[in-house]
Amino acid sequence: MKRSLRRFGPLAPTLCPVLCLVALVLPAAGCKDDPEGDGGTDSATGTGGSVGEEGVDETADGTGTSGGLEELDVTPAPGGMRRLTPTQYVRSVEVILGEAAAAAANPPPMPQLGHFDSQTAVDEPLTPVDIETYESSSMAIGNAIMNDPSGLAVVAPCVNLGGDDCYELVARDLGRLAWRRPVLDEEVTTLVAIANAAREWGEGDFMSGIKYEVAAILQSPNFLYVVEVGQPTGEGDVRELDPYELASRMSFFFVGHTPDADLLDLAEAGGLSTNGQLENVAYDLLERPEARARLAEFYDELYRLRDLQTKGKDAVLFPTFSSELAAAMRQETLLLIQNVVFEEEANFLSIFDASYTFVNDDLAQLYGMDPPAYPWQLVPMPVEQGRAGILTQPAFLTVFSHPDINSPTRRGLFVQETLLCNEIQPPPPGVMANAPTPAEGQTLRQWLEQVHNAEDSCAGCHSLMDPVGFAFERFSPIGAFRQLDNGLPIDSSGEVAGVGTFGSAADLATLVRNDPRTPICVVRNLYRSTLGHEEGPDQFDGLMVLDESFASTNFDYKALMVELTKNPLFRLVDAPK
Repeated sequence: MKRSLRRFGPLAPTLCPVLCLVALVLPAAGCKDDPEGDGGTDSATGTGGSVGEEGVDETADGTGTSGGLEELDVTPAPGGMRRLTPTQYVRSVEVILGEAAAAAANPPPMPQLGHFDSQTAVDEPLTPVDIETYESSSMAIGNAIMNDPSGLAVVAPCVNLGGDDCYELVARDLGRLAWRRPVLDEEVTTLVAIANAAREWGEGDFMSGIKYEVAAILQSPNFLYVVEVGQPTGEGDVRELDPYELASRMSFFFVGHTPDADLLDLAEAGGLSTNGQLENVAYDLLERPEARARLAEFYDELYRLRDLQTKGKDAVLFPTFSSELAAAMRQETLLLIQNVVFEEEANFLSIFDASYTFVNDDLAQLYGMDPPAYPWQLVPMPVEQGRAGILTQPAFLTVFSHPDINSPTRRGLFVQETLLCNEIQPPPPGVMANAPTPAEGQTLRQWLEQVHNAEDSCAGCHSLMDPVGFAFERFSPIGAFRQLDNGLPIDSSGEVAGVGTFGSAADLATLVRNDPRTPICVVRNLYRSTLGHEEGPDQFDGLMVLDESFASTNFDYKALMVELTKNPLFRLVDAPK
């Protein structure tokens, strides 16, 4: 860090508390004044637990936070803190400081180590390079504010006038938004000292102080990490999220960014205390445009749509594949999901066998359709090609294939693990996952059946993956329809234990939609992504309630999201780790 601190010249000693992120000294609500974790005082508000003396309000009529769910025997995911994802970081900067500031934001990338970025955000520590990048990003945002303070002026109008008290107002008002809680007096003192030192270093320039104060706020762990430590409930290690933590969790869940001032005000006023209040806030958040972007981000990640832009294809075999076509593939799938969830408010499972899709000119050409009348048009799926739903859209077919040949194994694995939550064991040590190489006069299916059935150690798992993938053999590695494979007729039929018998991709799509595991897997994926936690037996009761609720609403996805916010698994945390 010494090299980084030298950039601040005489400010380095003052700035060290907020720049030395390696130490991660976090004066967060619920931690600072309660080091043993057994007190009931919220250091940010000076009040006790957010609901009742014993934590969760157990009112029988469901008006309390628990709403009749208090009898569930659940241990929630551990509390603690998790880093903002790059998207959350940029969107949060835009919410609190405006578009110009967000354009200057450049957080470090987050490695994709598991199914969900939220799991990485919980488990992966910052590297020295990450810390340097956060510092550079915050300084770039500070420069943007110096050049155009209009975004900050929305939060702190005093920046247009200057004045000795403005630094304190920025610390309290911007700090509250960025840190998602009231700023403690001693924290305000530190931030004002930084601003004054910067103004002195800048030869009296008021905006120099603002620049470094903003940078200090955005480099703090209080901004970079979402804190979820909760308050004791009196039930073992289980803790209840305080109002600010609950507001933050809801905002990141529904709209993908830090809560705005209105939501923080509502939390402070006790407006997140009952099921009815939570439900109203949740549906209000779902009406915002950002809710669509948040849903798209989730399915970008879950269905690996974000991999399309880096998915190379053989230019000789697939000359029409381009970054523009890849972007259109991604957009097609997201438009279908958003249409089902937001426009139609229909049974979410219909995404798996929908008889329609959305196309632009590039996709219409790939499907063999006439050009659409509009840039994006809802059109019937070409049923003569055996298509139905997202599994026969080019996005899925392109992502889960090799550059020059299909991959029934990858396609089948996605269906089993991501759509049915049927975990498949990894290959034995030493197995090389090379692209298949069928011989002349041999289809890919024939080659895979020959190779993967040769060893019992391979056949057990491949019998669950490959036959599922064979259903999609009428579609090329970029999702175009085809009649032949290697000059031979294609057999897309199959039978898979636990799934059923099918003759085409459309048949398989119907099986997936009707499989009782599919809606349960939808719930599990939403839970895992939201909490950054893989469920276990201790969460079973809470998840079962969500499964039943999802089914009772005819699989209304928006209703599922709202029900999750009222569930103890969302409102509670276990002992912070």
